[in-house]
Amino acid sequence: MTTRLLARGSSYAAAYVVLTLLAGAFGLASGQVQFRISEALLPFACVDPAAVVGLTLGTAIANGLTSPIGLADVVIGSLLTLIAALAMWRIGPRVVALAAPVVVNGLGVGAELALVLHLPFWPSVGLVALGEIGRVSCRERV
Repeated sequence: MTTRLLARGSSYAAAYVVLTLLAGAFGLASGQVQFRISEALLPFACVDPAAVVGLTLGTAIANGLTSPIGLADVVIGSLLTLIAALAMWRIGPRVVALAAPVVVNGLGVGAELALVLHLPFWPSVGLVALGEIGRVSCRERV
């Protein structure tokens, strides 16, 4: 790992945490209705491998600081981000890559909310996916 790659990854992680904390100040960082501004950074994973690692680490830190679910969300949420970011990296800079976090986080976070917080599964999937659509569509082009 080069110093530049490490610096870029750290920058993505720091930006993700700060933006998640900002969303958390308005009660939007966790729960069934989520609108993490930080998720708008995910399209960078299409073109920068440092974003894959940095955003995964940022998710782990942010979830550790903001999630009411605790350690389960640190592990599961980070794994979901890693899966979505890797899929985006593999697909590359194409619009279809934007579907990865919508599907992965919609289903994964929806399942997590249903299992841990006993919220209804399909409404949770729908609300999380809608939040993802709103965030990743903040960037017109990948």
